[in-house]
Amino acid sequence: MSSKPLIFEFPGIRRDFLHQLPWVTCVVAIFIFLAPNFDFAFMLAWHDGQRLAQLILLAVVLLMLAVAGTATSVAAVWAGLPRAIRYALLTAFALGVMSSFAAALPRWALLECGFFLLLIVLSLSIAANRRALGDRADPLLVLLFFATASAYAFTTCSVYAAMLLVGPAYGQGFDIRELYTSFSNIRFFGHIQTMLLPFLLLPAMWWGTTRARRVLLWSVPAIWWMLVLGSGTRGTWAALLAGVIAAALVGGSAGRRWAKWQGAGLLCGLLCYGVFVVGIPQLLDLPASFLHRTDDIMSLSLREVLWSTGLAYIAQHPWLGVGPMHYAYWATEVAAHPHNALLQWLAEWGAPAGLLLTGVWAAGGISLAAQVRRVAGQGNDQARLFRVALLAALTGASAQAMVDGVLVMPVSQTLLALLVGWAIGMMPSAEGGRVGRRAGRLFLMLVVLCAAAAVAYGVAPEIDRLAERQKNFLAAHGPDTRLFPRFWTLGWIND
Repeated sequence: MSSKPLIFEFPGIRRDFLHQLPWVTCVVAIFIFLAPNFDFAFMLAWHDGQRLAQLILLAVVLLMLAVAGTATSVAAVWAGLPRAIRYALLTAFALGVMSSFAAALPRWALLECGFFLLLIVLSLSIAANRRALGDRADPLLVLLFFATASAYAFTTCSVYAAMLLVGPAYGQGFDIRELYTSFSNIRFFGHIQTMLLPFLLLPAMWWGTTRARRVLLWSVPAIWWMLVLGSGTRGTWAALLAGVIAAALVGGSAGRRWAKWQGAGLLCGLLCYGVFVVGIPQLLDLPASFLHRTDDIMSLSLREVLWSTGLAYIAQHPWLGVGPMHYAYWATEVAAHPHNALLQWLAEWGAPAGLLLTGVWAAGGISLAAQVRRVAGQGNDQARLFRVALLAALTGASAQAMVDGVLVMPVSQTLLALLVGWAIGMMPSAEGGRVGRRAGRLFLMLVVLCAAAAVAYGVAPEIDRLAERQKNFLAAHGPDTRLFPRFWTLGWIND
């Protein structure tokens, strides 16, 4: 008597349903939702907890590449990129590896090289998912961002209510800093605002058909705009403005309409700021603390020191740089990275690699803008508005990366990889970009294994003693010493 394996089937669900799910994007979506709303490691700083979660995310994605067909589809996306882009990236990372071995601490340098490679693989995996699903996946991404923002807004409202209702009983006033949770620095949350805010009004534009829906769908972006205004994060202000300008100039009528809605969102946020942040605490006669930046709005906040240091490194080491992550080798007492993506690449990776990486980023931005302009009058209104929002988000992130650590912090790195992958998945493949299935898969797996080995080798000595390492550093330098994040909260690598 022959036996057959038991197969459990559910009505209406195809057998290949689980296989067809965009698992990489689903895992990234879980991270994006949890990162601003959940403490991954309550015994550690927010930055370290988010970095550990990011490492777990990348490990899970690498395991998914072993699934039949996944690596092949990712390799196909890579082969579909323009040949110049592929050669530029390969050359830049080859130079980065050379720079790593020439650096003072090759382990840390290889960690950064390998980590950036894994983020690129993550983007390619997301692009493969987006390409397989088509335009029907775009509203799902918007819903993810709206759900993430809604959860954060709920936490903000809860903290706000506690400050007003419970704080006075303990002699505490209103401190706007308490509204910004889940990040080691308010500016790190500003990176997320730059990339999420362009999408948050899309649900109101698409589905706000009744008054109740409009109120509900407008409440979340209004709170986020209020938080933008209250944060004092000038990089986010400038980045959002850059995104609006790009959308209005490139996006056609949809871009101009989207920009008007963003202006309305700003006004709602300003109204909320006036009522909830300024008005009600004064009405209740609570002592209040704000983050006003009107007095030093034109100040560079010591960025000139960081930039001049980066320029000095370029002059001293023009070809291979000081080594990836090695801006954090020499303490500047200001930050462990130059707060400028271009300077970071040029100073750490060397001028040739830095220019290649900058050229790839610029070419990608120009291609996306050209694609948005080309299809500005095509497709349905929903698709046009989504492309405009994506362009605005990536333009804003690029602008903010010139004055802040968008390419350094774990949540912004992952969110940027998601958006870049989504944009690649929307773009048409380059002509003649075919590669043999087996050859492409083997090349991808070789790159992934080398990158994963570099990351594992880089994080192994510190990953189980982060708190101890930080404690020893503070004991040696004084308990009031500021910690400047890079890969970990203790960003210096020469301790």
